[in-house]
Amino acid sequence: MSWNNKGLTHRGSRISALLLFIAAILIVSVAFILRPHQVEIKRTAQCGEASWYALNSQTANGEKMDPAKLTAAHLTLPMGTRVLVTNLSNGKSLTVRINDRGPYAQNRLIDISKAAAAELGFIQSGVIQVRISVANEFKQYLSGHSCKKQQLTYARKQTIESE
Repeated sequence: MSWNNKGLTHRGSRISALLLFIAAILIVSVAFILRPHQVEIKRTAQCGEASWYALNSQTANGEKMDPAKLTAAHLTLPMGTRVLVTNLSNGKSLTVRINDRGPYAQNRLIDISKAAAAELGFIQSGVIQVRISVANEFKQYLSGHSCKKQQLTYARKQTIESE
């Protein structure tokens, strides 16, 4: 067996190609299969009554009220804040954008658009118990309406009942 330059080059290229192939598989695995965990945003919550409204008027931030959009009214949260609203009776959740002030009915926590109420499943009842969650940076805008331990979400109730 001869150890000339051609033999070493040929053998070296095979090893290089194999190492390159293994590196490519590792990169693809890390990038697509072993996706990094999403960063969890710390949230703060309030619980209370929500109602829905559908007016043909101007909202507090100057937009025209559109019952087909996922928007809401809150007394203290800044305009544009994204709020996760969870129906505590059925576990459905969605995100709405604050674009109005209210609700002005006593003990109400939030008023949401008709479209949002439809997605949460309470058009017929008109009022439901909800949990609203916002990023911790908006904590100072929330007061009262604390969530009691007995106010379990639908998903938690189902888990407890199945155990």
